[in-house]
Amino acid sequence: MRPSWLALTRADLPLLAGGAFITFGAAAASMRIGGIFSVGALMAVALFFAFVAGFIAFPHLTIALMIPMFALLPAIKVLAVPWIGPLKDLMTIAAITAAAVLVIQRAGGANKQRGDAMAAALVCFLVGLYLLNLGGRLEHDLAWSQGVRLISEPMLLLLVGLALPQGRRTLRWAMVSLASTAVFVALTGIAQQAIGQDRLVQMGYSYTLQVRSIDDRLRSFGTMDESFAYAGFLLLGLVALLVWYRRGIFTWIACPVILVGLAFAQVRTSVVILIALLGLWLARSQRPTVAAFLLATAATAAAAILIWSSSGTETRTVRAGPSLFLTINGRTEGWKIVLDSPRTWAVGKGVGEIGVAAERATYTVSRRERKNKDASAVDSGYFALIADVGFIGLVVFLALAARLIFLARRATARRSNAGWLAIGFLTVMLLDAATRDSFTGFPTAFLGMLLVGVALAAAEEETESDRNSARAPATSSA
Repeated sequence: MRPSWLALTRADLPLLAGGAFITFGAAAASMRIGGIFSVGALMAVALFFAFVAGFIAFPHLTIALMIPMFALLPAIKVLAVPWIGPLKDLMTIAAITAAAVLVIQRAGGANKQRGDAMAAALVCFLVGLYLLNLGGRLEHDLAWSQGVRLISEPMLLLLVGLALPQGRRTLRWAMVSLASTAVFVALTGIAQQAIGQDRLVQMGYSYTLQVRSIDDRLRSFGTMDESFAYAGFLLLGLVALLVWYRRGIFTWIACPVILVGLAFAQVRTSVVILIALLGLWLARSQRPTVAAFLLATAATAAAAILIWSSSGTETRTVRAGPSLFLTINGRTEGWKIVLDSPRTWAVGKGVGEIGVAAERATYTVSRRERKNKDASAVDSGYFALIADVGFIGLVVFLALAARLIFLARRATARRSNAGWLAIGFLTVMLLDAATRDSFTGFPTAFLGMLLVGVALAAAEEETESDRNSARAPATSSA
């Protein structure tokens, strides 16, 4: 008799076929290319499948590990291992693969699918616009591929969070990991003020990439590549502390540390986001009037910043971070380069023509080895979407955001902390995008979207648990 643990179903065949294909390819490469390359390739394949298995069997542990790994990766890349950058893509693709395997297994076993069909459809539609590249006249070059990758990975991680099992358990582990990592990153940013700019450059950082200042005051960047990503990550950690944790010793220590670290980043948009988070905290505490006022103030301030930045002119720039570009006069405000012609408003100027993807195409792994090319910059995720895929893409993204807020709001009506977490993470990303291209930023967009999905999945599990509890007494009495 065959042991039950060896039983296979048709739903397992895609994973087995994929593993067999990759193993065969790696073996063929070892015969033709040589030992060194093949060993590295086989290690990458083994690590990939280990991540896939982790996301399927132990999502709580794998995502808890993923958060500090993504947060520390930029610093490790600069200080120790320059070629480690693709590890984030390997882990992201493994997460997407794991979610796809689970979807196929559930379909093969006639089990209920997890997630939200409308959110999945909107994500696929947005990614499809990037793949087609209508504004770029269907051209598909290196910059286009970078643009597709940068938007697809965080958007698909949202679906991963929605699809993975053990939502409530995964959320608990993720919040501990996020809060602890945010404290460490904030302490690193505070320490950078004592270390000083010159010493940071001696350690391996660069004046043109990470080390920036305002009036000779260093802008802390923690373990990130620049201060904006650093501030965004700390704000995500602050959401976890405000919503998930009860008042205690850890909260009273962690919150001040994160706020001090945030102040040293000198990112003005952080003040707007803090006002909005305070409003959400008051709304959760049943103080709707003051909460509504603070949320309206934050939204108005973000809109004013966005409109004010649209009055600039085209500027040629050089790289200063994943979503920060510098000119002789400071940060670029060149929105007329995006809205230059009504013909491009609907479908955009083309994926990778402007912004992060265009600059990312100038180097392979390390930014220190990039080609001597300038890139036109944008200062907002919303205008970056318009530049890539036009107002059509922007409308699709806003519809996705509205759908996620609706799902989270429905969860908060049931007094779910997971719903409040999802709203908090979305608030940080949506407001942060007023002044930087944060929808593709690493690691905030990647982790932010993943955590929104996990929070909504946990809220749905809570709902199912409540329904089962309500049915149990009726069944027993019968």
